[in-house]
Amino acid sequence: MDRHVAGSWLQKIALLLVSVAVSNSCITQKGIYVEGSLLGYPVAAAVDHKLAAAMITNRQDSSVVKFFEEYGNIQPDNEVLASITKKYSLNVATLFFIEKLYSQEKNRRLQDYYLSVIDTLSPQHLAQQLLFLQSVYVVFIPAFNYESNIGNFSQQRELFDAAKVPYEMVNVQPWGSVEDNAEIVAKQLRKINGQHPNVIAISASKGGLETAIALGKILNPGELSSVKAWINVCGILKGSPAADYWAVPVRKWWLSCGLFFAGMRMDLSALLRSLSYEQRRQEVQELAIPGSIYTVNFIAANLHLKKDRINMAVPNDGYSPLLDEIAAGGDVVVELGPGHTLEGVDLNIRMVTLLRYVVNQLTINN
Repeated sequence: MDRHVAGSWLQKIALLLVSVAVSNSCITQKGIYVEGSLLGYPVAAAVDHKLAAAMITNRQDSSVVKFFEEYGNIQPDNEVLASITKKYSLNVATLFFIEKLYSQEKNRRLQDYYLSVIDTLSPQHLAQQLLFLQSVYVVFIPAFNYESNIGNFSQQRELFDAAKVPYEMVNVQPWGSVEDNAEIVAKQLRKINGQHPNVIAISASKGGLETAIALGKILNPGELSSVKAWINVCGILKGSPAADYWAVPVRKWWLSCGLFFAGMRMDLSALLRSLSYEQRRQEVQELAIPGSIYTVNFIAANLHLKKDRINMAVPNDGYSPLLDEIAAGGDVVVELGPGHTLEGVDLNIRMVTLLRYVVNQLTINN
């Protein structure tokens, strides 16, 4: 095999292993195909349990009524969601979690707006609809390994360029540790504070954790006076169970070999440690993001019909439990279907919709 071809192939393998948390052998399970709706979403999918099917097709079914009599007044945490998964299925837990989010007025208002707008926007005419952003300065904080995935916001930046909307992207290290990148984010936000009166930060995936640390730990409120809002897109705020999976010595050795032969040099142990779910889910409780920053959490729920090696037994997007992607006190909007990588989703339309909502909320609150 040609050396260049071999190197390219190995690099793809290495990238897949590290940056895609669902890069595991999967066992497809037979599902129940249903067509119905959820929170205004038309749903056509295979689900993993007859109760999940009834929750989509017939909310008056006796099994659904009985389920909500048992769980309807319970606030879901990961322990509760895991117990529902064990008793029924992962899809049932996911649908329950989505409905509990929607039961909160602030989330329902945002979700209804989101669903009412995304199908009305034309991809070809978005640039002409961005006049509402002329007084806003957008700061993008990209995802892990963003040079080779949609976490670089390239489509959104092209749209902003066409509309002459002011923005910048923080040049974090694509393979850097969370701590190092959080310092870079903090430094840049500190630099622009006061230069632009209305800053909206938009982060993706690992960038969400780095932004949360910058906002809630490194910077003080006085250094954030210009930051009015934060849109947290699929932010792995408590790290990822995938990092702990690959941190097991034997797996880490194989991963290190793949990275070495692909020509990639990094401190793999430090990277995995900085993304450790076991470590981060405790530390995130110490973050204190100022209440003056209006936060929107965009999460991507998936009706899984696959079992992977990581085997998260709670609603998740393939990288992180959904509950752990929600910054405390923030509003939540759900995209049903694509999972963490947001495949097949028009992200420009989603971003414009969320930005319009955020700007409207800031106007209302001011």
